[in-house]
Amino acid sequence: KSARPPIEQLLNMIPVLKPRSYSIASSPLMHPDKIQLCVVLVDWTVESTQELRLGEATGYMRQQKPGATMMCAVRQSAIVLPKEATKPVIMAGMGTGLAPWRAVTQERVMQQRKGIDV
Repeated sequence: KSARPPIEQLLNMIPVLKPRSYSIASSPLMHPDKIQLCVVLVDWTVESTQELRLGEATGYMRQQKPGATMMCAVRQSAIVLPKEATKPVIMAGMGTGLAPWRAVTQERVMQQRKGIDV
């Protein structure tokens, strides 16, 4: 005879997805009502079946239409820019890639458009 556990018990056995962290790739000065991300789609092919698999989070984002709204949480940035916009900034993107560089560049562009020396 087969086991027939209730659906609630089966659902409780599924682990909760862990939050994914992404670096913001846009400046609030340039895009005050939006957050932009640079995301690499995670995909791989299962050798035994040749089936294409997608990462849970990036696969979900890939399915969204432009302008879609997604739930997120924003944490304070670890990047601290000099108060003087003319001071040079050295950036190394260990593990964050292009996103922070893009956001800082947009920030400087908007400061220059507002007449601030950069």
